[in-house]
Amino acid sequence: MPEPPHILVVDDEPQITRVLRTSLSAQGYDIRVANSGEMALEIMKDWQPNMIITDLSMPSVDGVELCRKVRAVSRIPILVLSVRDKEQQKVEALDAGADDYVTKPFGMNELLARVRANLRRVPAESEADPVIEIGDFRIDTGAHKVTVRNNEVRLTPKEFDLLVFLARRPGNGS
Repeated sequence: MPEPPHILVVDDEPQITRVLRTSLSAQGYDIRVANSGEMALEIMKDWQPNMIITDLSMPSVDGVELCRKVRAVSRIPILVLSVRDKEQQKVEALDAGADDYVTKPFGMNELLARVRANLRRVPAESEADPVIEIGDFRIDTGAHKVTVRNNEVRLTPKEFDLLVFLARRPGNGS
């Protein structure tokens, strides 16, 4: 049985995170919640989401900066959920790496449809080539495990994603 998609919800409003956790969990998603961009980045060191839903207005690392930091190391879908409804704010978030933008207040059915649509667009790389072998390296994308000469190498989720990205694109670093 495949593992349910992991979704990281990042918002400093407890009511929003509670509603999203309840609704997304009811749909079978594995949910983690962070109340700041900084906390989201900490969570991602030990837990790899398949998607992020984030607010823009947060203390410390805001949603735009979170988009930039995540996009620098990963292609996972990022959906912005914000009260900011001005075109320039939407453009800034999308240019920073967001894949989709929903304005609060939102309809749950629309949000769930956008989650499904964004998760569909992500290439299922782990299903296409679950194991990558290059020389002494063996990368098991399903188990998130890397071995070199049969010795396991511990990597953060970001390091793992970067290694998989580079391993799938040999010769593109000229």
